[in-house]
Amino acid sequence: MKPNQLEKWKKTRELGPWKYALIYGTIWALFVLSFVFIVNTFLKFDENLFTTKGLVFALAIYWVTGFILYRFIVWNSKEKIYKKYLKKQNNKD
Repeated sequence: MKPNQLEKWKKTRELGPWKYALIYGTIWALFVLSFVFIVNTFLKFDENLFTTKGLVFALAIYWVTGFILYRFIVWNSKEKIYKKYLKKQNNKD
C-alpha cells in the first residue's frame, strides 16, 4: 500500500465496514444497472428488464450483490493489506 493510499484508507475505514458497504455497494449497483441498461438499449437483449418491476428487481439484486462484495470481500482484503503494511512499518522502527 502506497503512503497516499494508506492515508485514504485511514479516512475511509472510519466509516466502518457496514457504512462503507452501504455507500460503495450502492454506487456499484447503480453503475452495473446503468451499464446493463446501456448494453440492453443497443443490443435489445431483454425488453422486460426495464419495466418498473424489472428495474426494482434488478436494482435489488445488484445492490445486495454490491453490499456483500464491498462488505465482505473488498473491506476484508483492504484491511488485511492495511494491517500488513502497519505491521511492516512497526517492524522497521
